[in-house]
Amino acid sequence: MRVRARNIVIYLIAVCGTFLRPEAVEAMSLAQMQALTGAGLLGLRVDKVFHHCGLPTSIADAGASREKRAVRWGKVPMRLSAGDWDLTYAPRQHAAPGKDGWINSRPGGSACLAGLAALVLQANGNSGILSVTKRADNNGYVTTYRVPDNLYAAHQVSAVTGRWKTGVPVSRLLKRYGNPDEVLKDGTGMPLHRYWIVEKNNKQMPISLHAVDFEIGDGGKTCVRYIVRTSGVGFVQQKLDALMRQWEKGYVLD
Repeated sequence: MRVRARNIVIYLIAVCGTFLRPEAVEAMSLAQMQALTGAGLLGLRVDKVFHHCGLPTSIADAGASREKRAVRWGKVPMRLSAGDWDLTYAPRQHAAPGKDGWINSRPGGSACLAGLAALVLQANGNSGILSVTKRADNNGYVTTYRVPDNLYAAHQVSAVTGRWKTGVPVSRLLKRYGNPDEVLKDGTGMPLHRYWIVEKNNKQMPISLHAVDFEIGDGGKTCVRYIVRTSGVGFVQQKLDALMRQWEKGYVLD
């Protein structure tokens, strides 16, 4: 509920035309992030993904077995829950998903792979739609948040993971995007080059945030996988909250 309330505040501030002084400088541009295969699917509902990309190779379902219900996409039956899903697109099925879910019995290539070895979309379940409408008496706004009844429409893509067929030299990434904003390690000790991409209203107020991680292997020489996340992922939302607090301190509280 805290994240939802924060998003409502951000939306209302944007509507009212209050802006933020720019504080952060990022290396990778928004256009460069959007050029990564799969990044254009971020924020889409799963039904829109299916229309655009076709059915995935498999769906891993994190929901409890007792919560699963029968659903259909066209003539294709599935049994899925309202919990989080991982949608995998690959030229062929290598193995069953690690979680309960659905496996495509007739997998094939995908229009959304664009040369990748695999593309995985993380879709958050129970994702509602926020709407803000002006009151009939023009005295303020009314906000509503509704989770669609359609299970596919109630899942929204918050992260994409792309795996290249061959490794990309780190030198090429640095030349293209500049030095990363952070150099980290994941839970397995794999080095990560992280870039933050901030979208701002009128080039001032942060209204959205993305994190792009390149996993560096081969002794720091190549990258075979990247992950792009939105504020639908916890640590990205926390960073966006921090930027909003900066704005509140510099503008709202002055």
